[in-house]
Amino acid sequence: MAQTTGGKWTFLMVALLGGIAGGAIGSRWLAPRPAIASDTAPKSLAAQEILLVDAHGRTHAALRLDSDFEPVLQMYGHSGKSRVALGFGKERNLGLLFTDDAGVTRVIIGVTNDDVPAVRLFDQHGRQRALFGVDSGGESALDFYDGNGRLLRELP
Repeated sequence: MAQTTGGKWTFLMVALLGGIAGGAIGSRWLAPRPAIASDTAPKSLAAQEILLVDAHGRTHAALRLDSDFEPVLQMYGHSGKSRVALGFGKERNLGLLFTDDAGVTRVIIGVTNDDVPAVRLFDQHGRQRALFGVDSGGESALDFYDGNGRLLRELP
């Protein structure tokens, strides 16, 4: 009976040590590996819209095509309104547009389709009040407008 008891202890010790060793080896070499980004980037990504959202699903930025199928990048403020937009506007003018908290356009920095750069400033009602630009002949200009859009002064 003493031999049987010793054999049970030997069997129990071998099983215990085998289980520990097997667990250690299995967890080291056979465990699922975490997902790792591929070393090679995909060659393209096709989408009609790409949104950057927070953990609550609120959109903070978007890259999309506008109604004329031109690309537009927009960033949104805390109120959810577009605050910054980069894209093509009327007549394919390229522009960077800034709005206030109410969503009213306040600044546009752009280049027209005939390569004339300009900075436009707007009042709290979205009316253009000042323009600084360089015409196609290389001449600079600074224009001031009243609340009704009439030219008040042009420099030079």
